[in-house]
Order: sequence, then structure tokens, then C-alpha cells
Amino acid sequence: MTSVPEAGSLEDLLGNRGRRLRRVVLLASLGCVVGLAVFALSHEFPPRPGGLATDFRVFYAASELVGRGANPYHLGALQTAEQAAHAYPSRNPLLDTFVDPPGAAWLLVPLSHLPFWVSYGLLTALGVFVVVLTLTLLARDLGWRHTSILAAGVIASWIGLLGLIDGQFDALLFAALAGSMLLAWHERSLAAGCVLGLILLQPTLLWPVPIFMFLALWPDRARALRFAAGFLLVAALSVLASWSLLASWWHQLGVLGGAVGTHQSDLAGLPGLLGAAPQAWRLGTDLTAPATLAVVALALAAIVVFGVWMMASPDWRRVSPVGRITWAVALPVGIWLLAIPYAHPNDDLLLLPLFMLTVGRDARRVHGLGLGLSGATLVLLLLVWPAQVVPWPLGLLLLAVLAVALWHWRTDIRLTGFGAGLCVLVLATLPPIWSFHALAVGLTPIAVLIVVVEGARTCWMEVGGAGTGPAYFEEPAAVGIAQQATGA
Repeated sequence: MTSVPEAGSLEDLLGNRGRRLRRVVLLASLGCVVGLAVFALSHEFPPRPGGLATDFRVFYAASELVGRGANPYHLGALQTAEQAAHAYPSRNPLLDTFVDPPGAAWLLVPLSHLPFWVSYGLLTALGVFVVVLTLTLLARDLGWRHTSILAAGVIASWIGLLGLIDGQFDALLFAALAGSMLLAWHERSLAAGCVLGLILLQPTLLWPVPIFMFLALWPDRARALRFAAGFLLVAALSVLASWSLLASWWHQLGVLGGAVGTHQSDLAGLPGLLGAAPQAWRLGTDLTAPATLAVVALALAAIVVFGVWMMASPDWRRVSPVGRITWAVALPVGIWLLAIPYAHPNDDLLLLPLFMLTVGRDARRVHGLGLGLSGATLVLLLLVWPAQVVPWPLGLLLLAVLAVALWHWRTDIRLTGFGAGLCVLVLATLPPIWSFHALAVGLTPIAVLIVVVEGARTCWMEVGGAGTGPAYFEEPAAVGIAQQATGA
């Protein structure tokens, strides 16, 4: 006679199957990421124009000019210095232009005294080191156990690897973002403000961070003011050190803004997606285009609404300092990166805090039937556009039916892994598509859109009216993130 399993054993069986499925999907995603990384790196050697260190070449030349008192925003002098550093057979008037603040050039002046490839190697090694260090500490304080797997996956992913290949500042910017959060959690507010001053290397990407970090710390007035003092001190020193070049930088920024949508097709913001959509859309993607202004205005409105909710809602008063700071910083950054027309896939390294909050500790929210459904949804998205295998009306109808079904069964435990699973899959697969010329357009904006929407939903579920947050509250006395950070 066959015995009927008890309810507890059946539940354990389903739980074990869910964990195995999650491991399979996460390992498959990691394998996809590593495979793409190997493929990319195998095509970067020997170095060629537009490949390895293409952006660092501009930074190196600008630093050399600044070091000898010249103006790096004079295009002729800059491109002469670039050719002297590493000769290219052709020039791109947009990509071979230095548009970052003068502080970025001053930072690299010591490296400009070294041979070009030696200085690039040192900056790349430093970037890998600071990303792994700060990401590991950040993940540990957020309760992750498998931090080495997370760090390896991030470095090998296209959003991590592209910035290292190009010689960009994203690794340093992420280290400043994560480091300031870590210091703020551990009540080192003055140091947190000073470290966050590094975002002035590219302030157009991370300007919401100091504002929302200050608001998150405001319940403790002294900590908030110490943080502001540290940040303003570094900002003042940066401005004083490069005062004579600020006007030239501002002019160059305007030139870039008018051309960014027409000269660069691999963009990560929503304006770039609208500009690459079917012919009937063809909306402009430069800074002054009506579509761009509308998207930016909506993003700013969403950021303001989030800030008001964070400061006024009693729900936030129960959130631990770690949860409050993390959400306060991560969500506005994600919204802004989605809206701006000049972000690239490597800039989405700055989405990592939002991604980590959204998928949960050790990606525990990636599970169940929702995980399989997320894979099917990704395939459907690609078939609708840009592959255009599925007609637009049918594709939109299927997506609408899926949305209604998900809303109807939103409390079904088997479907709760849908959003988190989709976030993992899109970040692992969509950013490399244009770079490898698999499709004619970049799909990174779709990945960013999904991460931001699911991140906002998760924030509402954990903090807001739905009230399902498992570990971010100080009251009632549940074990919270802040306690985990101290090993409790």
C-alpha cells in the first residue's frame, strides 16, 4: 500500500524543486554571461580602433593636456594628444571628445606620465579591485552569502565588462556609490559624504544620490549634516581646482547633448529605445527633443513623488537605516538612468544596488512557475520587436493578457518569482545584443525598464501599503537587515 506524503514533506519537496530550478537558471545565466565575456575578450586582442581602451584614450590625452596647463576641451589639441598616445587611422568628432568635468582629467594626471597601455592596465586593475571589494561588502551587509559568485558574475557581465574594456569610470563611480552607502550604514557620515564626492567625475549620471542620501539620513539631523559637509567640501575643492575650465566644459556638454542621439546607437535610456523603434515612431533622442524632454520630465516627477513619500509616509519610519538608505539611493538612480538619453550599457553597473534589492538575498525571489514564465516572456518580447516575427497587434495582445493574468494571480506564491527572474534574464542577455551585432538596435533600455519597474514594485511591496516586506522593518521586532549587517 502506497503511503500518502504528509503536507510538510510535500511542501519540502516543492521547495527543493524550486531551489533546484533557481540554481539551474542562475547557473545558466552565469554561463551565458561568462560565454559572452570570453567571446568579447577574444575579439579585443590585438587592440584596434574603437575597441580596447577606446574611451581611456580620450581621458589619457585630456589628463596629459591638463597636466601641462592646456585646455582639454580644445578639440584640435585633444585629438593631437590622442593620436600621440595611441594612433587611430580615423577620428570621430563626437567619441573623440572629452566631455567629463575637469576633475576627471585632474584625477588621471599621475597616470598620464606612464606609457599608455601601462596606465590603462593600472586603471583597469584598480576598477576590478574596487568593484569586487565594495560589491562584496555591500552584498554582505544586505544579507547575501554567495558574494563571490555575485562579484564574478558582475565583472563578467556586459555592463561590468564593457566599462573595463573601454576604460571608463563606471567602476570608480560604483565604488563611490557603494562605499558611501556602507559608510553611512556604519555611522561614518562625514566619510560617506567625502567618498561620494567621486561622483563629480560624471555628475550627470548620479546627481540624485547626494540629495536622497541626505534625505535618508535626515531623521538623524547630525548625521545628515555631517554627510552634507563632507560632500560639499569635496565638491568645493573640485570646483576650485578646475575653475578656469568649467565654462569650456559646459559648452562641450551642450555640443554633446545636441549630437548624442544621432551619433551613438547603443544607448541604455528610454529615449534611445523610442528613437530606435519602428519607423512610425522615430522620435528624436537628443537632449532637446520633445520626446526626451517628456521622458525626463516624467522621471523627475517620479523622483519627486518618491522623495515626498519617503519623507512623509509613516511606513518609512519603521524601516531600518540600511533599508532606508539603500532604497532611497537605488530607486531614484534607476529612474534617472532609465530617462536620460546619454547613458550607455556600462553605466548600468550603477543599477546593482536596485537589482540586489529586487531579486532578494542570494536571488531568493527567483523561483517557481514565475521563473519559467519570465523566460517565455523574454522570448516573446524579442519575437515582437526587434525580430518582428510576431505581428505587433498579436504581440501586444499577448502581453496584455499576460499582464492581466499576473495581476489576477498576483498573490499566488508560484508566480512571485516572475519579476525577479525577468530581471536576471534581461540583464544577462539584452545589453550585449547590439555590441555583438546580433540585432540592429540595442535592447539595454528594455532591461533597464524592467529592472526599474520591478524595483519600484518591490519597494512598494516591502515598504508601502502592501506591507509584505520580510526583513526591512525595525518594528515589530523582526530580524532586519541592519541586524544582519552586524552578524546578529
